[in-house]
Amino acid sequence: MTLKRSLLLSFAAITLFAAAAEAYIVPGAPRPDAPYPTPDVGPGFPGDFGPGGDFGPGYPGQDDFGNGGGYGRQERKVIYLNRRVNNETLQLRQLAGIGENYRGYEVESVEAQFRSSGYNTEVALLTDGRMNESVYSPQGAVLLRPQYRAVLGEDIRTLQLEIRGNAQLESVTVNLRERSYQPPTNPGRTIDVPLYVNRRLYGNDRLDLGMYLDMNRYRGYRIQAIEIEANAVYNVAMMDLLINGFNQGQTLQVDRYGRRQSVFPQNAVIGQTASSIVLYTRGDLDVRAVTLKLTRR
Repeated sequence: MTLKRSLLLSFAAITLFAAAAEAYIVPGAPRPDAPYPTPDVGPGFPGDFGPGGDFGPGYPGQDDFGNGGGYGRQERKVIYLNRRVNNETLQLRQLAGIGENYRGYEVESVEAQFRSSGYNTEVALLTDGRMNESVYSPQGAVLLRPQYRAVLGEDIRTLQLEIRGNAQLESVTVNLRERSYQPPTNPGRTIDVPLYVNRRLYGNDRLDLGMYLDMNRYRGYRIQAIEIEANAVYNVAMMDLLINGFNQGQTLQVDRYGRRQSVFPQNAVIGQTASSIVLYTRGDLDVRAVTLKLTRR
């Protein structure tokens, strides 16, 4: 009986001690959750408006819906000059190092930074010798944009800044954007492909139109017509269009008024039966533009 009573008293003492100890435990603050990882989209590309590029908080090259948007990365090529220019034409591609690896990039704009300029000084943006936008008496930052599509290696080959007069030119920035192109696939649909030629030809001369056309892009397209805008410098000049060495149609007569004339080739498929497109001329004339009308076979 004594042993049983001792055991009961011991158990009661242990229970009382545990309850007293529990009364002095103060609950702490709950353990914070682990931070949720966020994707690192990087600083974007030069000229972007925040993480992810021009399209906001997504990933580079995406629009607000996560789509590609049809355009790729943006690049700024800066040319530091800090000198006085006087009646000069600057070759921007050479000065900025824009080589063949930039084929397919579109020239969005050219920004020139002037400290001062002379009275009536004109600065103009030229693509393949063709004047686009121009301003007079430039001061500070001047933004010039191409007036025509200006994709390097496809629409244009040369990019120039012409200064007529004198000015103190600090720098020139060429803004480029990579294009993603999907050629039209609708069979039978006619598309116009302009070739920005703008050349003066003298006497018995030749103009290789293939230099102004991306043959790989339009391989397999049939040439329905070729429209030529040209005018004679003096009285009358002549033109013959040859495809793969064969004359297409009659000799074209060009006067000083620059009417548009058309040639309709027979069975001319780019990259196959039309791998060479050459314009032969007699007399002095200016070729302003050439347009190919193509259909997908």
